Amino acid sequence: MVMPFASGFRVTSPFGSRTDPVTGEKSAWHSGVDLIGEDRNVRAVIGGTVLRSRIITDPENPTSEWGNYVSIYGEDGRMCYYCHLASRAVESGQRVEAGQIIGIEGMTGKATGVHLHFEVRSATGTQLDPCAYLCIENRAGYIWPPEPPYLSQAHDWAREAVKKAVERGIIRGKGGDDLALGDTLTREELLVILDRAGVL
Repeated sequence: MVMPFASGFRVTSPFGSRTDPVTGEKSAWHSGVDLIGEDRNVRAVIGGTVLRSRIITDPENPTSEWGNYVSIYGEDGRMCYYCHLASRAVESGQRVEAGQIIGIEGMTGKATGVHLHFEVRSATGTQLDPCAYLCIENRAGYIWPPEPPYLSQAHDWAREAVKKAVERGIIRGKGGDDLALGDTLTREELLVILDRAGVL
């Protein structure tokens, strides 16, 4: 299984009971999870067969809320729904592989902004928690992929610099993700860091 956005995403509305952002209804049921991707390319989370790739504009049909949507019958026997797409890149009956781009994130149907509404259902149609399916946290504001643990040791104003330093091998921890940022730096270590940073 892969994630619906290759570059990462943020959860804007979790699965379950919520206040409907359009109608204001309290304790409205949200049958999926809303995600905003770092890029707008929506990918199939698992290989399978496209059952539907369409848009329903008849307001009397509840499915019209989804706007442009793609439904895929996955290899694991579950159905995945990708909704509010700006455009669709697959057709009904088509075989897709995990990670294949199936559409572009949008705001068609009942939506207040650009995002992906992602749903998962069992073969019998039972709604399943899509966050459990993706192994992510079911809460608004959750970001995938989560920040590396070492960033939690850095102050907000230094996080970008710490991240770059780790990626470039300028600093490293004693093992794993531990940077031991609170340790006292020796003169030699400081000189090595400055040298690797191109300052010397």
